[in-house]
Amino acid sequence: MCMNKKKCRKITGILIAQLCALSVLSGCAETEADGDKIVIVEQDPTVIEYKLAVATIDDVVQSKSLSCEYTQLHREDISFSVSGKQISRVYVKEGDDVKKGQLLAELSSGSRESEIKQLEYQIARNKILLEQLDENENYEISNRWLNFMYGYSFGSAESLKEGIASMQRNNQYTREDYQDSIALDEAQLNLLLKEAKQGRVYAGMNGTVSDLKERLEGTTSTKDQVIMTITDNTDCLFTVKDMSALPYMAEGKEVEMSISYGTGAGTYKLIPHEMDKWEDVMMFEIAEGGETVVIEPGTKGTMTVVLEEKKQVLTLPAEAIHSADGKSFVYVVGDNNMREIKWIEVGLAGKNKVEIVSGLVEGEKVVLK
Repeated sequence: MCMNKKKCRKITGILIAQLCALSVLSGCAETEADGDKIVIVEQDPTVIEYKLAVATIDDVVQSKSLSCEYTQLHREDISFSVSGKQISRVYVKEGDDVKKGQLLAELSSGSRESEIKQLEYQIARNKILLEQLDENENYEISNRWLNFMYGYSFGSAESLKEGIASMQRNNQYTREDYQDSIALDEAQLNLLLKEAKQGRVYAGMNGTVSDLKERLEGTTSTKDQVIMTITDNTDCLFTVKDMSALPYMAEGKEVEMSISYGTGAGTYKLIPHEMDKWEDVMMFEIAEGGETVVIEPGTKGTMTVVLEEKKQVLTLPAEAIHSADGKSFVYVVGDNNMREIKWIEVGLAGKNKVEIVSGLVEGEKVVLK
C-alpha cells in the first residue's frame, strides 16, 4: 500500500499516459476503460483485395456501329409546276391510300373550265360543218353531171365544168375558214388544257399520303414546292447514310442489326441490296428473322459491321489494359500484396476484349480493379 497518496496518484497518472501513448504509436491496438482497468485489444492489419482477370484464349472482333432507318424504297414528292395560283381543292388527307393517276389537289381555274367547254364545242361544230361541206360538194357535182347526162340541164359540158369549178372555189374559201377556225380554237384549247394540267397534281404511284402540308386550300402555289409525299409502305429497306463502312461491304455478306423498341424490336441479319445502285446511301434488306414481324417505316436500328476479326488468340478484357508513352501494361499482384506493372504488347482491339501478343501467358492473372 502506498503511504503517500499524493505520490501514488502521480505515479498512476504517468503509467496511464505511457500506456495511452504506446497504444497510439502502435496503431494496432485500442484501449477500453472499465473502471480502473485498462484493456488492450489487438487488430489485424488491413488487407487490400483486388478484382482479377485471367488471360484466356478467345476470339477478338473489331466492329463499328452504324445508325440505320427503315425507309420506304419508293416515294414521290408532289408539287405544283406554277407559282402564284390559288390552291382551291385538296382531295386527300394524311394517311390516305391512293392509286396511280388519282387527282390529289388542284389550283383555282377561274373561267377556264367554261372556256375549255366552249372551245371544244366550237371545234366539234366546225369539224362537222367541214365534213358536211365536203359531202354537199360531192353530192352537188354528182347531181349536176347526172342532170347533164339525162338532159335535165341546158348548156355544154364546158359550161358545166366551169360552174362546178366556180362552186369548188367558193367552197374552198368556206373550207379554209372552217379549217382556220379549228386550228385557232385547237391552239387555244391546248393552251388552256396545259394550264389545267399544271393546275392539277396526280399520284404517280400507288402508296400512302404523308408529310401533307396543313391548311393548303386557299394558299398560293409555289413552283416545285413539295406539298405532300406519296410513299409505298409495302416495299421498305434499311438505309445507312454513313458511307465509312462501305469498304467492308460485299454482295451477300450478312451484317447484324438490332432494334430496341417498337413492334419490330429484336435482332436481325441484313444483306446489302443492289450495291451497284449505292451512291450516298447504303441499302439493306432483311436476310432472315423478319418474316412475321411488322416493322414500321421510320424505325431506327443499330447495325454492327465487322471490320476485323481474329480467332482463338490470347485475350484480356479491355478495361484491364493501361497505356503510358505509347506502351501498354497491366497490373499484377506482387509481393506483400502490392500492385506491380507488367509491360505487354497488344494486337487487335475489340469492343470488350483485346488481343495480347506478348508479355502474358494463358491463365495468368492481372488486376482488373
